[in-house]
Amino acid sequence: MKIVLFADSLHSIAAGSERQIFKLVEGLVASGHNVRLILLRHTNFTLSNAFTFPCEVISLDIASLLSWHACISLWKLRQQLLNEKVDIVHAYFPDACVVSPVFFYSRKIHLITSRRDMGLIYHGKPAWIFRILAHRTDLVISNSSAVAKLVARKEGLKEHQTRVIYNGIESFDFNQSEIPEKFFDQPDSLKLIFVANVKPVKRTLDAVIALQQLIAQDVKVELALVGEKQDKQYVGQIESFIFENELDRFVHWLGQVNEPRRLLNQADIGLLISDSEGLSNTIMEYMQAGLPVIATDVGGNPELVTHQRNGILITKGDISGLVTAIQTLGNDEELRQEYGANAQQQIQQQFSITAMINHHENVYLRR
Repeated sequence: MKIVLFADSLHSIAAGSERQIFKLVEGLVASGHNVRLILLRHTNFTLSNAFTFPCEVISLDIASLLSWHACISLWKLRQQLLNEKVDIVHAYFPDACVVSPVFFYSRKIHLITSRRDMGLIYHGKPAWIFRILAHRTDLVISNSSAVAKLVARKEGLKEHQTRVIYNGIESFDFNQSEIPEKFFDQPDSLKLIFVANVKPVKRTLDAVIALQQLIAQDVKVELALVGEKQDKQYVGQIESFIFENELDRFVHWLGQVNEPRRLLNQADIGLLISDSEGLSNTIMEYMQAGLPVIATDVGGNPELVTHQRNGILITKGDISGLVTAIQTLGNDEELRQEYGANAQQQIQQQFSITAMINHHENVYLRR
């Protein structure tokens, strides 16, 4: 089968949707399919000498969709796809998901687009655009039921146009011989880890405020922040709060880490308290590591975290609820172990890279 994955760009293949694309291509190629990745534009990452991918990668070098270059390049690509008798075009990310129905819709090509978040795609591309294009899209794949329901409502999709395929998570040896340097340094403290790029939607500041409130109650606790500092203004607010409340000894900025799972064995609890999530790879990695999870009750989080079984769900923005949840787990080691074991079992049974690849392949074959 000839399959083209079409995306805006790639900035990394270490995590998130870009990692899922990488693993999907890897699996499809291993199954004997003819796969190509076409990008609207290159990034420094894909232009670097270190960049490798399991299939051919082509860039159209389109900086703006509102240009003659974009129209001509996309029309030529349509003709090429038809001439080569490509079976599937599967688009990822906002720009690709808009232009694909416009240029690639054909009875000869099965056109699929993806939605992987709770509406963030509509911030730059209003939902009415996708609604207008819905009749030119054969299928929309979402990575959680919550995302699928939102997308169907926003875009007016019919039932046969939607499908849910959960993210897959790669196996990982948490007992690997290479032990990372220890970053928690307070004896007998409760150790919290928060893996997310630092920007407002992730509500990193809420975790730091909760930490301050716990310390004020004489709770021995530390917080590790893993992720890129993406929003300078928001990072500045967090750093100011840390400085003003003398929290430097208790907050550990670890920055962007290519494989954060190697750090999880040092933590007691995993946090993800975002305003919005599709199906969080971070939560899945916490669960795989056997960590109890505290997460906000948004998006696909409840499809992973069952309240009071493998973690605790809180309302977004509820800092007092976050403090209470941390105290509940922090005061009961047996409960942490129980939730962690339940989380680990769920990941092993329901989520895997192999399952994710097989589900996509089945969808492609049933076109």
